[in-house]
Amino acid sequence: MIEITVPKLNNNDAQYDLVEWLAEDGATVTKDDDLLTLETSKAAEDLVSEHDGVLHQAVEAGEQVPPGAVIGRIFADAAARDAFLAAAEAAAATRTDTSGEGADFVLTAQARTQAAEFGVTEEELRSLGKRIIKGSDVEALVARRRASEEIPSNRLELSQHQRAIGAVVTESHRTVPASFTVVRMRVDAAEAATKELSARSGTAIGLPAVLITQLAALRAAFPAFFATYDEDGYALLAEQSHVGVTVDLGNGLYIPVVRDADRLSAVEVAEQLEDFRFSALRGNFRGSELMGAAITLSLNNDEDVLLTQPIIFPGQTCMVSLGGVQTGLELAADGGVVAARYVHVGLAFDHRVVNGREAVQFLQALKSALQAPELERTAEPAATAG
Repeated sequence: MIEITVPKLNNNDAQYDLVEWLAEDGATVTKDDDLLTLETSKAAEDLVSEHDGVLHQAVEAGEQVPPGAVIGRIFADAAARDAFLAAAEAAAATRTDTSGEGADFVLTAQARTQAAEFGVTEEELRSLGKRIIKGSDVEALVARRRASEEIPSNRLELSQHQRAIGAVVTESHRTVPASFTVVRMRVDAAEAATKELSARSGTAIGLPAVLITQLAALRAAFPAFFATYDEDGYALLAEQSHVGVTVDLGNGLYIPVVRDADRLSAVEVAEQLEDFRFSALRGNFRGSELMGAAITLSLNNDEDVLLTQPIIFPGQTCMVSLGGVQTGLELAADGGVVAARYVHVGLAFDHRVVNGREAVQFLQALKSALQAPELERTAEPAATAG
């Protein structure tokens, strides 16, 4: 008998929704068959069977399950599953008969957890009139209780997605001693280069794609900016230039990851960003697409936005922010006045790992890269220093 446990799909959620079982209870399944769909606060993920056998569903669809929880089992054959169910039934009956007053029902582990969490009384549980009470029963009971309560008209219930975002922001402010520096950067050259490359490649390339490629290329020179702080006094350096990027099209904030961005051309990054936008609209990111970033770019590049101070995603050392493109007048070297296009690029950094001087050096390097951007990778990226 093989237990099916809930994998850890992201670092934001303590529980996931078991949306549906994709294989029937008692069905014969083979390795790599789809078993069920889990939904985190940001993505849905299908789990597949890792073994051949007969499926037993231990948790009903619609319940919330934490990482590590046993939600099903795979038996060698139907006879083994039947024997297991018979033993479980007998054990439940024994508990009912011998536990004395108030033991005229049995709670599953999930039901017991939910009953404790929501303060459900024994009397309320008994009112369900069921001998075996599952987590879904307690959930429905709590929903009915809430519906019967008077809810003030000015009270807005936040979505699970929004609560997860709030938890990450709170954790960042609680655990990361952050500082922030911002530098103004000319983007005339970058805009001219992207315009030419867009026309040549047929792919619309924006400043975010350019910034991601140039940002990823800085890992070798600034490895601490792509690190994870370790409580023992170390910074664990990333081995790849995976860059997270914020995407918010009105359906919630997502941070998908451009992997090995230092190996990609601006065209390839632009194509990935377009795919991310479609996934954000549909809300169908896979959990694996949202994990593993070594640094994150926060896009706040609406026209009237000057700059934004981002948080630092827990587990990372830095987050870069991109403001909107501005147009202004500047003095040229010959004393004349010229029109200039520029953005404000900010850097929030973990002060346990990075100091202000290095932060400015990092931004100055990024500024230089934007003034002569390398948009088509032709060589392998340099190895990480140290």
